Formats: sequence, structure tokens, C-alpha cells
Amino acid sequence: MSDTVPAVLVVEDNAETQLLLEHILAPNYEATLVASVDAATQACSEMTFQLLILDINLGEKRTGTDLLNALREPPHNVTAPAVALTAYAMPGDQQRFEQEGFDAYVSKPFSQDDLLGTIQRCLATAS
Repeated sequence: MSDTVPAVLVVEDNAETQLLLEHILAPNYEATLVASVDAATQACSEMTFQLLILDINLGEKRTGTDLLNALREPPHNVTAPAVALTAYAMPGDQQRFEQEGFDAYVSKPFSQDDLLGTIQRCLATAS
């Protein structure tokens, strides 16, 4: 990993959304895209990330919130800021995800500007 390019782990189970995220992130970030909780925990055991972008509804028994909780505990102890990426967009959802440990929240559908602005704020706060 280059010292100047932040490494971002993206956990998203929808292939089309993965392609969109890869397109948005590629110019400025070293993005690792995975589709499952198991692949995410494996990636975190192999590499250090400066930011996590976690889909909440991963289509499996475990959610993005479950994944975040697992990554914050040993053996991973990931301290990188985490962004909840979710279709949950009802009043109170953002606060709920922040109470569950996320540093930021982006609702689907999202704009490139919203996502990149959120990433930049999280990275600036973490440094």
C-alpha cells in the first residue's frame, strides 16, 4: 500500500453496487471489495485499512453491524472509522447506526459527492 493512498475495505454483497463503488473509489483510494462477512474478516487479517464501508444488509445471517462488532474485537482490533452504507433511510436510522458504533452513515441510493464527502470527513477525523 502506498503511504499516500488510503486503503478502504468495502463490504457489499450486490455486484452492481460493488462496480459503482469501485468506479467511485479507484481514482483516490486503494479499495478492497468483498461480498461477505467471512471475506471481510479474512481481508482484515491480511491488511490494515484506514476506512471501512459496510453494507448493513448483506443477505446473510450476519449484518454489517455484526461485522463491525466482530472487527472491533480481538483478534482483529480494527480501529479504522466505519461508514454504514444502507438502504435504511427512515428518521432515526442514522442515529441508530452511530449508536451501534459506526462513525458515519450513507443511505442508498447515494451520490458520488455524498459518499466521497463522508469518506473525506471520516479520514480527516481519524488522522
